[in-house]
Amino acid sequence: MLRLIDVSLVRGVRVLYSHASVLASDGERVGLVGPNGCGKSTLFAAILGELQTEAGEIEHPRRRIAHVAHG
Repeated sequence: MLRLIDVSLVRGVRVLYSHASVLASDGERVGLVGPNGCGKSTLFAAILGELQTEAGEIEHPRRRIAHVAHG
């Protein structure tokens, strides 16, 4: 299960996510879609533990989270 609880992410002075909550059950596939610069990569970095959130919690199993690296 992937759970985002009241997550806030800010880059510079720009608020990307404020009090966001999401629940994805085991076996579900979730995609992040949106225009360039909207915060998809930032959110994914936070889910992977590569970036700290300003607020909230991110919980996920220690199993595989698949992604395609961008160059």
